[in-house]
Amino acid sequence: MTTTCNVCGTPSGAPIFESSEAKSLTTMNSLIEGRTTVYFCEVCQHAQTNELPNLEAFYSTEYEINIDSEDDDQLYAVVDGKEIYRSQHQANVLISKIDLSKHRKVLDYGCAKAPTLRSVCEEIPEIEPYLFDVTDKYIPFWERFPTKAKWATHAPDPSWQGQMDVVLSFYALEHIPHLDRILAEVSMLLKEGGFFYFIVPDMYQNAADFVVADHVNHFSKASLWRLMADSGFESIEIDPDAHASAYVVSGRLAASGALAPTPPEFLNRSDDAKQLATFWGDIKTRITTFEGAVEADMPLVIYGAGIYGHFIYSCLKEPRRVSHFLDQNTFLHGKKIDGIPVISPRELRSEPAAILVGLNPRHARRIIEEIPSLQTPDRKFLFLS
Repeated sequence: MTTTCNVCGTPSGAPIFESSEAKSLTTMNSLIEGRTTVYFCEVCQHAQTNELPNLEAFYSTEYEINIDSEDDDQLYAVVDGKEIYRSQHQANVLISKIDLSKHRKVLDYGCAKAPTLRSVCEEIPEIEPYLFDVTDKYIPFWERFPTKAKWATHAPDPSWQGQMDVVLSFYALEHIPHLDRILAEVSMLLKEGGFFYFIVPDMYQNAADFVVADHVNHFSKASLWRLMADSGFESIEIDPDAHASAYVVSGRLAASGALAPTPPEFLNRSDDAKQLATFWGDIKTRITTFEGAVEADMPLVIYGAGIYGHFIYSCLKEPRRVSHFLDQNTFLHGKKIDGIPVISPRELRSEPAAILVGLNPRHARRIIEEIPSLQTPDRKFLFLS
């Protein structure tokens, strides 16, 4: 079967990467059957992963975003000892980019608990919130929204067509192979001149995105611009800096028949994508080599209970040697990963240990250096870069 680019439709050539194992890691940190195979489109600079046949079951049974409680969230950063969570940062960026006091009908498309829009409504109560997701499992959270919301499940309410000032999407488009269908639906929901505003991962800033099986799209600035322009949007802005390891994208729905905007010059990312393929092709050997060099009586500790940490754990020859996962996210403390407790770095006893650092390689060394409890003698560290 011929693979074609999810953005521009160009037939794909040979893959740039195929995982060595017949199991692939998901965003919920679970392993599913199938090899991760990645292609790169030289026409629009889009990378994509073959959709595995069992992903539909994964979405219906496993894929739940921070559903444990109202407050459950993902840690975005730690600044001067203070935890900053992702939904509040996203809300702050959105408010800075779109004047929501003037554009009040706001739909969170594929919203899950809609924590970002919840935060925005708490700051701008005159907003009219609309919520949509393909499942009804998040309705209990929607019922407790600070501003009374309208919602729909499985498909958007037909009465919403042409009514929205802003449609939001946070970390959804990377999961969707049929991007043209989603962009067409978003366009139907928006008023002319309305904004489509979304965030997607930037794999060039966070290498883990390259190997996550349910992220079928890996965008570049060029492929995002092509996607928006081909879907009838103008005033396209692609910001790679406002949110760590992500693109913040917005555009206004152009009038029918308007000329497509002229594309700017974009950096060619072909070599960067191939470097990521090389990085992930070699990393398992580095992990198992480090494991084998650690004395048998020295415990292994994995720093990071996210994608990188789970990937490291899946590579180990003797995973039962792992005594703890460490993470600064307070929502994860007290939980277990395959029976192994997740604790704060402050709780780790000052004894010899080998720490395998499961963090974004771009920031891992700085983060570890800023944690005093880890700076003790007789500690061995594995960094992924």
